[in-house]
Amino acid sequence: MFGNPNKPQLPQRFEMLSEQRISNSTYVTLVDTVTGVTYVSVTHYGESPTIMQPLLDRDGKPYIDPRYGGR
Repeated sequence: MFGNPNKPQLPQRFEMLSEQRISNSTYVTLVDTVTGVTYVSVTHYGESPTIMQPLLDRDGKPYIDPRYGGR
């Protein structure tokens, strides 16, 4: 009923690595499977995600997941 059945399905861009609940917030770690950049997404009180921030390495550069960074 919805969408185009003839349209090819694209692979998912983000892969969820972990999810952690602290108090009324949920922290989800994601990796962009195209660039390898790893992000944390924060949701407060079950609302839509309010923050999506790249995780940084010790040099202050975005952390690149080694499984995807070579692309």
